[in-house]
Amino acid sequence: MSGVPTPEELAKVSKLFSLLDEVGCKKLLESAVRRTCPVGEVVCREGERGDEFFVVLDGKVAVTADDFGTSKPIALLGRGAFFGEMAVLANQLRSATVTVDEEADLLVFGRAAVEAVLKAYPVVRQALGTVGVRRTEELLEKLSSE
Repeated sequence: MSGVPTPEELAKVSKLFSLLDEVGCKKLLESAVRRTCPVGEVVCREGERGDEFFVVLDGKVAVTADDFGTSKPIALLGRGAFFGEMAVLANQLRSATVTVDEEADLLVFGRAAVEAVLKAYPVVRQALGTVGVRRTEELLEKLSSE
């Protein structure tokens, strides 16, 4: 897969995009940028403003959160996973830091494009919101354990 994937390829990579019809998927992809990130690159940092939402096309990214001055592992995300949704959906600060663990191809969506599609597809907004709430709960649980 080179460049921005087709709607069909994207739906195969991430179930989230199977919630969109072809028109919605194409609209979202029009604004997408594909980015290859080397190992060690920080894609987004906890506490920063977030105007981008990411989908992992290939590779792996590690999610960590600050636990009173110590970086605590939260998750390892691979092909088809997405992150950054809550910063975009709720205009929140980033709740975790995401660092490339294995060279990664990411698809990057800006806030304006995501908002435009979400207005037309409330089922996608609901799915993203549900995942975001679940991730927040998991983050709090992991930070409070040990």
